[in-house]
Amino acid sequence: MPTLKANHRVIKAARPVDGRRTRYRIDGLEGLWLDVSVTGKAYWYIRYQPGGRGTRTERWYRVGTRESVSLADAGQKARNVLTAAYANERDPHVERKVKRSETMRFADLYDDWHKRHASGLARVATDESTWQTHIKNGLGRQRLTDLRRGEIGKLRDRVAKTGGPIASNNVLVLINRILNWGVNEGVLEFNPAARLRKVGEVKPRERVLSPAEIPTFWRALEAMEGMTGEHMGKAEKGRMLSPATRSALRLMLLTGQRRTEVVEARKSELELDGNEPVWMIPGERTKNGLLHRVPLCSMACAEFKKAVAASSASSLYVFPSPVAAEDTPILASAVTRAMARLVGELKITKVSPHDLRRTVGTEMAKLGLPTHVRSLVLNHSAISRSITDAVYNRYAYDREKREALSAWEAELARLLSGTIRVAHCDAE
Repeated sequence: MPTLKANHRVIKAARPVDGRRTRYRIDGLEGLWLDVSVTGKAYWYIRYQPGGRGTRTERWYRVGTRESVSLADAGQKARNVLTAAYANERDPHVERKVKRSETMRFADLYDDWHKRHASGLARVATDESTWQTHIKNGLGRQRLTDLRRGEIGKLRDRVAKTGGPIASNNVLVLINRILNWGVNEGVLEFNPAARLRKVGEVKPRERVLSPAEIPTFWRALEAMEGMTGEHMGKAEKGRMLSPATRSALRLMLLTGQRRTEVVEARKSELELDGNEPVWMIPGERTKNGLLHRVPLCSMACAEFKKAVAASSASSLYVFPSPVAAEDTPILASAVTRAMARLVGELKITKVSPHDLRRTVGTEMAKLGLPTHVRSLVLNHSAISRSITDAVYNRYAYDREKREALSAWEAELARLLSGTIRVAHCDAE
């Protein structure tokens, strides 16, 4: 490890070596180190090893930044920590965590967990919504040492009654994830919510649009094209869907892709020119974390071109928000609410944007398309794939997916035209 002289100017000038995070030992000051990140941010650390033979553990006790703690103060802190660890057989690192947990609120642990662990996870939006809606203003205000199993159970039951089974289960899952992380980090001795059972019985969703409902839904969207508010009453204006929302809903039914993947589509993801247009959804936006290539057949390609032409030229998104101050896409939740208003007007039994995706999968199955092809189009996780296929097979199956989506577009066109499908049977 590189060493620095115990000199103020030398300490202040310390930089990362070869652009990598570097830990410097401070000459003449036992246990004191300076940790310099790749950005140049530096923290004082004290290294010690409590315990005896076979139980010895390496500890790194953080003191503060190079700017906020002087060399003299950091050196004195190092002497105090080493005395406590070696002469008094204490562990200052653990003692600090225990002291912190005694005053720490559940909300503090959530903030720490979110910042250090969960901010990059796929569930981050769901977790944040669950926390803000059901946990923050109740359990979030309590000290960790005051959290009781019974209170967590009561919250679970209350949310099941007011928010439904899925919300109740999400609350319990999130609380367990946060508290388990706290245990692993040494902030808690145990998780009071461990093994609490879920009370929400979630029934699998089965709703799909019927062959009769599909044209009704599609034509209702088409009927709004070209309409203006000049000759409409207030109620009629309230039922109108924006052009971006209508286009997004049509694309969900044409491609079978998820709501957020459609409404958050970026123009840079689209290749609309050429003989084989494609939409490439990056892994950071897909549920399984993998790049998903969606071949665009004629109707889907035309819909994307129309949406891009209607959007602001300066926006990165196909469906930019018309109300947000910054360049952001329209809200997925707004599309859901708009669709609920529409199907209510059409007297169609409750159906959501995700049901459009399920409708595509169901109609493809009716067309006789193989399961693995439907799975590829919908970008489902291939659980049954072999190691060889999962790791080494990077073929995108564009041809198979394009043929499947082309068959679905042809079937959709047939439904919209009202023609009857004729079954062909071989003569005996």
